[in-house]
Amino acid sequence: MKKSKRSKAEDRLSELPDSVIFQILWLLPMTDVVRTIILSKRWRNLWTTTPFLNFDNEAMSINDNDNDDRLLKFVNRALLCWNGIRVLKFKFVSRQQLYDSTYSDINLWVSFAMRNRVEDLYLNVYCESVSGMDGGKNDVYWVPQFLFSCPSLKELTLIDCNIDISGDVQWNQLKSLRIEGFRVTAHVIDQILIGTPQLTVFILRFADVGESLSIQSSSLKELSIDKYFLTYEDLWTFSELRIWTPNLETLEIKGIPYSKCMLIDVLSLTRATIGLSGLEHCDQDDALLRGIKFEDGLFSGNDFQGNTLSQIITTIQHVENVKLLKCCIKVLGVLKRKCMHSSFPNVKSLELSCCFNDYEQIVNHLEIFPQLERLVLEGVRRDDYKDKESLKFEANLPNSFLMQLRTIEVTWFNGYSMFPLIEILLKYASKLERMVFRVEKSIFAPSPLSSLLLASQTLLRMSRSSPNCKIDFYDCRNARDS
Repeated sequence: MKKSKRSKAEDRLSELPDSVIFQILWLLPMTDVVRTIILSKRWRNLWTTTPFLNFDNEAMSINDNDNDDRLLKFVNRALLCWNGIRVLKFKFVSRQQLYDSTYSDINLWVSFAMRNRVEDLYLNVYCESVSGMDGGKNDVYWVPQFLFSCPSLKELTLIDCNIDISGDVQWNQLKSLRIEGFRVTAHVIDQILIGTPQLTVFILRFADVGESLSIQSSSLKELSIDKYFLTYEDLWTFSELRIWTPNLETLEIKGIPYSKCMLIDVLSLTRATIGLSGLEHCDQDDALLRGIKFEDGLFSGNDFQGNTLSQIITTIQHVENVKLLKCCIKVLGVLKRKCMHSSFPNVKSLELSCCFNDYEQIVNHLEIFPQLERLVLEGVRRDDYKDKESLKFEANLPNSFLMQLRTIEVTWFNGYSMFPLIEILLKYASKLERMVFRVEKSIFAPSPLSSLLLASQTLLRMSRSSPNCKIDFYDCRNARDS
């Protein structure tokens, strides 16, 4: 009797409906899914009917460079044994360089997924040319042409895959598309947008486009564009970014290798993330020889990227949630000095990546956000603030400054330069309810104990205009509240 009760308890997993079990299996690599045949009679053939096929070769422990044959044999055998009704999700991730000869097998797998009316397809075909940015394209996996006429697709992710389209795109049900690759031309993007009438989410990360890019779609609600690797050609090529998306709600633009950026009819925007990225790949000394001056990652002189940032920022002033990365704080300063549309009357949540050493500049810029309720600050430079005790700074600010601010979140990586800024915020935010203080791991940071002790003692000594303000510390290095 005891044995019977124990067996029944141990087999509760098998009593779950197939739909729930299949969701659990989706979280496992296919090698583990196949091993479930040993659990019970019911599980013996269950894996062959799962609509979720996850072939991640690292998770499957098939990640040696000499194991292409082993990987191919496993995937091919698994697909031969599969006899389900349809494939809802198909995922293949290669985390090491594959031989060119394996690409024909990948095409067969894509064809298999299409025949079984796949809805969510995820392809990540690792390539040295892509990850190393060495300019080679011949050994990169090219997406097969027949994929562009897959009517069942609803979600598609293509990473490290080259794309070229010779005919029409017929993705009539596609709602989410993520492309992250070495080569993506503007013509390909145009063809994709024409053939995706229901596309709502479009994430585009690319390296090799030296031309103007146009995003025109009435269905898009979320758009992310990241030119994550800038070349010297980008600095001297006149190119434009045009975005016409009347129903867009979320926009992210990073990298910005464009001399001109036009956002047309984006009044539906509620969330925007803007910033530079990729400049760390450009050699500063070589750039100086070309007559370009670096200032904290932002070009001056031939400052087309600064101009582009200005164009974008002045177009998103109606947005409620704004995140500004890296050099945007300097662009705000230029706009304010020129009195060019320097007010952001609707912004309620603002995230800034900034240098805490420029605390006076940051405080002055916050004046143009009169309705700000949430402020998130993250430091981006090594600290050079020396005075840890005398934190005295008086700013000539209006009485209404930060009157609506309720929450402040600060990420602390190193040093003590953020203290003067925090002192001003506590002094003027009369309705502040909570400050969250996160300590991140950094080679420049003091020891965890001394850094938290110093921060807590310093903050407790600061005067606060809000009697209800609560300060919480969070040590991210230990992933626990302190």
